[in-house]
Amino acid sequence: MERLLNGTATFASVASTPQYSLPPSVARIKKLYETTNDRALGWLSQDAYRTYDPDTVNNTGTPTHYVDLGKSFISVQPSDASEIFVDSTSASDTGLAYLEGYRTGGYYRALSVTMTGTTAVSFAAAITDFIELTNFYLDVAAVGTVTLHEDASGGTELARIPIGQNRSRYHRIALWPAPAAAVTYSVDYERDVFDLSVADDEPVLPYRFHRLLAIGGRLREYEKREDERRYKMAKREYDEVLGQLKYFLMTNIDHRPVMGRATVQRPSQLGPWYPAGS
Repeated sequence: MERLLNGTATFASVASTPQYSLPPSVARIKKLYETTNDRALGWLSQDAYRTYDPDTVNNTGTPTHYVDLGKSFISVQPSDASEIFVDSTSASDTGLAYLEGYRTGGYYRALSVTMTGTTAVSFAAAITDFIELTNFYLDVAAVGTVTLHEDASGGTELARIPIGQNRSRYHRIALWPAPAAAVTYSVDYERDVFDLSVADDEPVLPYRFHRLLAIGGRLREYEKREDERRYKMAKREYDEVLGQLKYFLMTNIDHRPVMGRATVQRPSQLGPWYPAGS
């Protein structure tokens, strides 16, 4: 049922900038491609990336591979030694915000500050030399969109916590070689599933199968109460609806398997004078 988690996102490259942060919803990259040069990028290990090209910023061209750098709680690191601010789009965000990172000289520091809603507040006015941030989170779920800024309330955005979450999450990648120009890339990905935390949240299930959640809730309750009779009834209903969901997702009305040859061929990459699949 992984197709329920499929998504597509886009981002624009910047000349001579190799590293990028993908949206928090990206759990696993399936394909990364761009249509300017009609190129799908291959995967490259981080070890090979560092071995082949230690000076990644100065080696530019048209990227042929991407490197998975793992998860991060920060989207963009400070451009220089900086004071860090936090604010929200909602006046109701008045809880504690936490920040962890390293100051000039490599000294670790953890700070917290009480937010004041839409008015930006500094984590510490006396600390203006953060060079690397490692963590950013809230004590309660955000009511609005909470953002972390460099140097001033309207400075460069470093991280963002969306509504209903208490932590920022990013999937970091590097393009190799570093882009020589701005190009829009598309990412086919598998998304993470977050908790339903606000009244308007909706599960990723097709609408007709939302009832599966209610049935599952009753199933758990009957199991907890050791109500065997009603548990068995709910289990039969749950299995029946789950089977319908799987059939709904796995059947494809256009699928016509043909022995000995592929049913779909990709377009020719060599121009109209060559057959499909070339």
